[in-house]
Amino acid sequence: MNAAQMFLLVQLQQMNASWQNVQSNSSGFSESQNSDSNKLLFATLLKAALGEGMASSQGLVNQGHNDNNSTPTRKVNSEKVGSLDHLISSMAQKYGINPDLIQQVVKAESGFNAKATSSAGAMGLMQLMPGTAASYGVQNAYDPIQNLDGGTHFLKDLLDRFNGNIPLSLAAYNAGPGAVEKYDGVPPYKETQAYVQKIMAGLNQKNWEV
Repeated sequence: MNAAQMFLLVQLQQMNASWQNVQSNSSGFSESQNSDSNKLLFATLLKAALGEGMASSQGLVNQGHNDNNSTPTRKVNSEKVGSLDHLISSMAQKYGINPDLIQQVVKAESGFNAKATSSAGAMGLMQLMPGTAASYGVQNAYDPIQNLDGGTHFLKDLLDRFNGNIPLSLAAYNAGPGAVEKYDGVPPYKETQAYVQKIMAGLNQKNWEV
């Protein structure tokens, strides 16, 4: 926090204290309504001054509350991972795919980074190309839910196309189904072969032929 932010924080805290002193003399509103309005305005100003993340992490937004059921607004990495696992499980159920396969594809494609963008223009968790995203109704490829839905749907279609053959479906996901059909198997591209090997190893299925 810099000096300007500290000065502004002191001013805001003084304003909040003044609001609390005045609320008992307010007319036309109940005490609880005044309190809620003042706290909401104070929180809004504080977020604008310091940023929502800092305000939440220091517990200033909830100043004056004693709610045992409240939860911190700042999420730790484990919560984000848990949330992503839940999304993957939901998509797996929706499209009838092993969630471990989806997870390994996400890991290989983006390293679980929802904002990842490749040099070729692939976007999000499952690295959807613009054309693929549009084909599966994905309007925002950086939105985890939309990306996972579109990517999992695409993977499901590939599995259906290649009769459930996982290595061929993965190769098609990486290099395109046309390349797989052209070579009647995993294409002889180093990148594609390494991609398939990496995911199959993650699935503990190392005994397969390129």
